[in-house]
Amino acid sequence: MAEPQPEPERPVVVLIAEDEDVVRATVARVLWGEGYRTLEAHDGAEALHLAHLTWPHLHLVITDVMMPTVDGLELGRRLAVACPALPVLYMSGYCRGDIFNRDGPGADAPFLRKPFNNEDLLAKVRDLLDATKHTSGLDFTCPQLLPDLQMRDEQR
Repeated sequence: MAEPQPEPERPVVVLIAEDEDVVRATVARVLWGEGYRTLEAHDGAEALHLAHLTWPHLHLVITDVMMPTVDGLELGRRLAVACPALPVLYMSGYCRGDIFNRDGPGADAPFLRKPFNNEDLLAKVRDLLDATKHTSGLDFTCPQLLPDLQMRDEQR
C-alpha cells in the first residue's frame, strides 16, 4: 500500500490596499519575488470586498493609511471586528504619531513609514506572519464583512 503523500503547502496570500498604482505594484512585485501570492485593491472598499471573497485563504493585509472611499484606518477597524486573527500592516508617508491617534489602531500597530526598502517590507511581513502563526486552510468566516459590502453597494 502506498504511503499517503503530504498535502502541498499552500502559498501565503497577502492583500495589498494602496491607491498609488506604482507603490501597490512595487509591493506586490517584491512579495511575489519571495513566493507570496498577492491580491491588489486600489482602496479600502475594494479590499473589504476581496477580503470577504478570499478570507479563509488570506493571511495578511497591507494597507496604505490615506486612501479614497474607505481609508486604511477604517479598513483596519472593520477587519479587526470581522476577522480579528487577520494581521494588518499599515504604511504611510506620515509619521506614526500623526496617524495612530485616538481614532486609529493602538500605538503598537504594525507600521512601515514610506519610503521603505524591500528588506524592511519583507522583514515586517515575516515578523507578522510568524507572530500570528496564521496558516492556510483555517476554517474562519467573516460574516461581519457582509454588511460592509451591502452598504457599499447601496451607496452606488
